[in-house]
Order: sequence, then structure tokens, then C-alpha cells
Amino acid sequence: ITEQTSPWRGSIPDEFGLHHASSAGGLIETMTASFVEPASRFHADAALVKRIKEAAAFLERSQSPQGNIDLLTTNFNSPPDTGFVVHNVATAAAIAKSHGAPEITEILRQFLVTAGRGLTLGGIHTPNHRWVVCSALAQINELFPDSKYVNRIDEWLEETIDIDVDGQFTEYSTLIYNRVTDRALVVMAAKLGRPELLEPARRNLQAMLYLLHADGEVVTEISHRQDQNARGNMSGYWFPLTYLAVKDQNGQFATLARQFAPTSATLSALLEYPELSRALPASEALPDNFEKRYFFTGTARIRRGLLSSTIR
Repeated sequence: ITEQTSPWRGSIPDEFGLHHASSAGGLIETMTASFVEPASRFHADAALVKRIKEAAAFLERSQSPQGNIDLLTTNFNSPPDTGFVVHNVATAAAIAKSHGAPEITEILRQFLVTAGRGLTLGGIHTPNHRWVVCSALAQINELFPDSKYVNRIDEWLEETIDIDVDGQFTEYSTLIYNRVTDRALVVMAAKLGRPELLEPARRNLQAMLYLLHADGEVVTEISHRQDQNARGNMSGYWFPLTYLAVKDQNGQFATLARQFAPTSATLSALLEYPELSRALPASEALPDNFEKRYFFTGTARIRRGLLSSTIR
């Protein structure tokens, strides 16, 4: 929306005519990546800066006095939903800062600092939201350092990471919230310089290798969330898979990272994390002949090549 008098200026309506902050955040991330990438046909295009400024202004108008945004369908004045938007906007600000476009970083400063205020004080709705909020604070802190951001992260981390002995997080959400948490932990580890935070993500990714059918479909029967019994693959895990494949020289992670890079790699991630562009180790075969019990979920997995079974 570009009309000067529209209250929705800077946003994109969904199919129901709702103007979500997340859409404006995604727009900012995509346009910033296109602006700073020399190979882009939009490289250094001033029209993009204008659009980014409009989207940032929409986000600022969308913030509550506490600094949060609304998820218009269900959560209002919501810190975790603010965190999800911050992921996009802070990524844009970071790649603008590191790729010669500091003016864009400054355009995004007000939204991010105001959001940081809400994230340091507000609560969450579900277990994974702790790490969504923490990773967003880590991103803001990298750009605009403030001890209150790190202090809040440490408060959440005092609860410890909610991963069981089987390598699954509390929500057992193999298509959605596993990958959300893995991504958040990798971001926190990178931004805060805390490599120990990679260990839970590493354990979860290793566990997921045994929750795949022969065609790559993910086992979702164990999920406690909306992805239960849904069909999907590991494409949403591309970021943590690639990051840890390179860091650990893990050939099994590299197998999946290569498989999903064509559809899941994003320009903004490649610009923000140079590690993702480094050479992957040689691919290694995924487990395809095993019997494995998951005591916390009361589940057993059996795989014999093309034949794969989940027993509950």
C-alpha cells in the first residue's frame, strides 16, 4: 500500500484484507537483501529505500505503548509475535550495516529499539517463544548493544533449554517448533558468542535423522501442536542444518542441507551468515536400518530401507 493517506501505507494486505506486521517485516528483509546484493537487479535502487522506510513506519504505527505488535488473528500486544517480526527486521538492519547501507539500519532503529523494550519486559505463550524472544533480543543487542537485552536473555536461559534425553523439545513439534527453536539457538550462539547453545540444536537435528521416512517425509504423530499428523519434510531446517554441517563437518546434516538449499536458502541468510556459503563436507548416508525407542513420547521407530514404521 503506497497511498499517502492510507492508514495501511507500507503494509501488504492478506487474502482477508488484514494488514499483518509480519508481512511488512518480511518485505523489509527481502528488499534490503535485494538492495545490498551486487548481483541483484535492484542493487542500490533508491526506490527500495523509500519502500523500506514506508514499511518501517507502518511497523512503528503498529506497536503498542509497550513496544509490541499484534498477531491480528489471535495474540494482542504480544512479545513473542513481536520477536518473530524482529527476526526479519533485525536481519535487514544487520545486512544493511555490514554491506554498506547504514542508512537502512538507521531507518529500522526506532522499531527495533522500541520492540526491544517490550521483549525485555513481556512474557510468552508457549515454550518455544522463550527462545524466539531471546534470539530477537540477541539480534537487537548486536546492532544496538544494551545490557538489559542480555540480562533478559539470561533470565530465560536460567529455566534451561527444554530438550529431553531423546533430543526433542517440549512441544514435540517436528515440522514447526523444533525448527523454530533450532534456528533461535543457532542465532543466539552466533550473536552472543555462546557456542554451548548449539548443543541442543545439534542434538535435535541428530534425533530428527531417525524421524524420517524413506521419501524424506517427517514423522509428525508425536507432535503436541498443529503439525500433528501433517505431511512435510526437512526444508524448514535448512538454516540450522547448513550452519552445523559446516561448523561440525557433519556429512549427514550436509546431505539434507544440499537437498533443501534450492528451495529453502535465502539471500538474506547467506548475507548475514557467511558460514552458510562455505563448502559443505561430503554427504553421508542417512540412517536407514534401525530400531529406536523414544521413552518420553512412548514411541518406537523401525526402519528397514524403504520400509519405515512408527509405533505408539
